Amino acid sequence: MEMDTQPVRLFLAITSLILASGLSTAKAQSPPYASAAPTQGQSAIDYLTAVDSLSAASIREALLTVWQHGLNPSVYWNDELEQSFLRGTLDADFDRRQILAVYVKALRDVYSGSVNPVGLASDIKVKKKDFLTAEQVRLVVLTSQSDAKLALDKMAPQFSVYQSLKMALERLYPLLETGLWENITPAKKPLSLGKKDPVIIKLKERLRQLGYRIDSMNDTFDQDMLIAINDIQLNLKMKPDGVISPGGRTWRFFSVSLLDRLSQLQADMEQLRWFPQNLEDRHIFVNTAFSHFMMTDKKNNISMSFKAINGTAERKTPTLRDRITYLVMNPTWTIPPTVFLNDKVEILKKLDTKGIRKYFTDNRFEVYTADFSRTIDPTSIDWKSIKSSSVNFYIRQKPSYNNALGVVKFMMTNPYAIYLHDTNQRDLFGEAQRLRSSGCVRLEKPLDLAEYLLAGTQWSRPQIENFVVKEGQLVDKETRVDLKEPMPVYLVPVTSQMNSDGVIRFVEDVYGHNQLILSQVKGLGR
Repeated sequence: MEMDTQPVRLFLAITSLILASGLSTAKAQSPPYASAAPTQGQSAIDYLTAVDSLSAASIREALLTVWQHGLNPSVYWNDELEQSFLRGTLDADFDRRQILAVYVKALRDVYSGSVNPVGLASDIKVKKKDFLTAEQVRLVVLTSQSDAKLALDKMAPQFSVYQSLKMALERLYPLLETGLWENITPAKKPLSLGKKDPVIIKLKERLRQLGYRIDSMNDTFDQDMLIAINDIQLNLKMKPDGVISPGGRTWRFFSVSLLDRLSQLQADMEQLRWFPQNLEDRHIFVNTAFSHFMMTDKKNNISMSFKAINGTAERKTPTLRDRITYLVMNPTWTIPPTVFLNDKVEILKKLDTKGIRKYFTDNRFEVYTADFSRTIDPTSIDWKSIKSSSVNFYIRQKPSYNNALGVVKFMMTNPYAIYLHDTNQRDLFGEAQRLRSSGCVRLEKPLDLAEYLLAGTQWSRPQIENFVVKEGQLVDKETRVDLKEPMPVYLVPVTSQMNSDGVIRFVEDVYGHNQLILSQVKGLGR
């Protein structure tokens, strides 16, 4: 059967564009035989044997289309291999081993990621996952009916967040060849609803490329465009005003190059490969770049989606995989050392003895010894002399509706004191900028999650609502409720997404993970 040459033409055209742009895509060296590195005590030859049933043509097609997973094809299929393929020598003994080795490397990279997250950043708390055994790889190849591309696709993460980014990449990547992603020269005056300007036609084309509904491609700023611009401004964590101002952040959004957008997708897909290939049937996924909470329960066809508040750029919510094991209703709050030093101490330094006592009373704060065996009079402490968070006491806030953790928290097992919780600043969910916490994740609808997690127990929704403290009420102790089954939780800053509406959305890389990944990734990195 004659092979489709379109992937080859697309790859060669895009490679020339990338080289012309000055990006780092130098010709890859011929991978050595050992690049099919052993895993779990198995030898490299085991992996080569596992994929040996695949033809050179099938492997070539898979490697030339590996861009669909955010990997640069030139890393795996270089000019030397292409020339060997054209000469028909890839079935020779040495070349055969070589092509099998680069294919195994591609399988490994699409399964586990090509960047090791360990040591990449202090807030990344995940490890690179182990590759499959050679026997498992062989089974994937067998069930793919000798289709190397299908086998490669099966090795990638299968959960929806990753797969939607793959679809977004497949939409945008070919635009490099067509040149339809044009540079847009900003208008010299603000653009808003009803305004006319020739540049609006180009802006509408960009919006269509991103998936926004634009019915009319004329030069008028219409209602469709207003809806799209407001959505973009929300994602930029701005208060939407529907105006594109010269030199403003909305214009900068439209000035981002296609290569930069592709790199953003590439980095996001790379970090998603650090997690299991298939997420659990029931799990929570918090996208900390978009400050958004999602809960999925496939078995019972239940899902939740609402806003979250998470860590600032200075106090990032860590990237991690964890589990909720129990809930605490009417929680107390022990102030973390960083919050204590940077926030509370600065307030207390400015107060006299009467003010200190009032501050502790009004906020239901108590000072405890380091072992929590007794309380300390807050006015007996010289707050002005405290210069670090290393002190021999703690401040704890008693339960109330206005407790910093609200009326319920969802405890996880990590050692970093990171968990999900309600908040006393409930009005902040109306803000576009929700990177406001000291690392933990605040939930817009915590009682909805509590109701779901406690379904089938004595804690019905009415009982939960009756039990948690109301505004003006006071209680002195918290109540722990263990879950029958732990709930998996993923906290990940994914800066691009494509939802069911087909719109590709981007936010800024506030946590800086993409920049770190792209500095190490092989291919379209910086």
